[in-house]
Amino acid sequence: MAKRSAEATIKGYYYQFDTTILKLIELANDSDSVIIEGIEDIDIISGSNTETIQCKYLSANKATNSLIREPISLMLTHFVANSTKLIKYNLYAHFENETPNTEKAIDLALLKDILSYREKTNNAWVNKEFHTDNNISDAQLSEFLTRFKFRFGEEFETQQKKVVQKLKTHFNCTEYEGEKLYYNNSLKIVLDKAIKKTDAERTITKTDFINAINCGKILFSIWFKKYKTHKEYIADIAGRIRSTKALSPSKSKIIFIGKNILDADNSELPVSELVKNIIDRHYKVGTVLYNAIPPTVILELDLTGITTLKKELIKQGIKFNDGHENIEFNANLFNEKPIINKKGQTTKIGKSSYIIKLITNQTFEDFKTQITVGNVFIYFSDSDFTYQSLTNNTSQLHDIKYCNNLKDLSKLIC
Repeated sequence: MAKRSAEATIKGYYYQFDTTILKLIELANDSDSVIIEGIEDIDIISGSNTETIQCKYLSANKATNSLIREPISLMLTHFVANSTKLIKYNLYAHFENETPNTEKAIDLALLKDILSYREKTNNAWVNKEFHTDNNISDAQLSEFLTRFKFRFGEEFETQQKKVVQKLKTHFNCTEYEGEKLYYNNSLKIVLDKAIKKTDAERTITKTDFINAINCGKILFSIWFKKYKTHKEYIADIAGRIRSTKALSPSKSKIIFIGKNILDADNSELPVSELVKNIIDRHYKVGTVLYNAIPPTVILELDLTGITTLKKELIKQGIKFNDGHENIEFNANLFNEKPIINKKGQTTKIGKSSYIIKLITNQTFEDFKTQITVGNVFIYFSDSDFTYQSLTNNTSQLHDIKYCNNLKDLSKLIC
């Protein structure tokens, strides 16, 4: 029962997020905006006009008075306190046996009936009227009804598909891009706004929203993961990364691996083996074309950890460029391209002065403005991404959370 309750709660949040995305896409003007968690769940601002929406996804069959009393009471209370402001109020709620996209007509008599209920006090049932108890007149109730609409919402999956279709149409993209890239980015942007403290911080215009999700970056949030098993989550991310061609050997890429992954149980795939897998996938001498670029790996390791790793790579004869960070880091040396020889008469690399670039996150932090970032930045860490200024001109940023260990990571990039 607790699990079903939790799933229903998550679904309710998702439904609100999807409705918010839909309203943002459908805004008439680029300067129009939405406040997430404003007066109600969604506030739409267009010029001097405000329309507020309370969004519900309920498993009940029908819209009974008891189920809609609280949201209507809340909107009525706000209306009474702000009657001079021209605000429109909307209840958008899904019920299993109500017809989606239809409006329920509510007149004065029905509104009073909805606001009336019985409450047990001192072991006795007492008749209560919300409007009477709060001194709300018939004139106020009638005026509220001129600004209020109750619309039945679509079924969860139907609305979600509608959101993806809207994104596909706007960006003229494929089904995969609409669902896996633009929808997930939309979800991340809306969630990030929803948890801000002030109305100003929770406000976003249509232009800013479209620009934020159309950023050439794949953004991930915990909400994306909540409906998936870990295996499904990893498989889905792998598909997204492949779809962007971020792993092309000809692209200059940085792979950042955070402490939470490096400190995990990596007995099945130690970090030295991961480095070998990365080399085999992205810069294997003898098979890779001459336009390939050695990947850069940044590891959130201390001095002891990085030294141990480098010793292991030296034992295995792996040539790496670390800019001499253990002695005196030189960014110019680190940025130098490898010296390569072609393999016979082919277009493949036969020899290379180094096959991977490797430094700690501390070195990267200290010299980040001097280090060439390149085309792709793949960030594996549960910590917040803090290098936005470095990636403004980067064609792709993949900020990837919730990898359990290096084995997960290898499935994504190797």
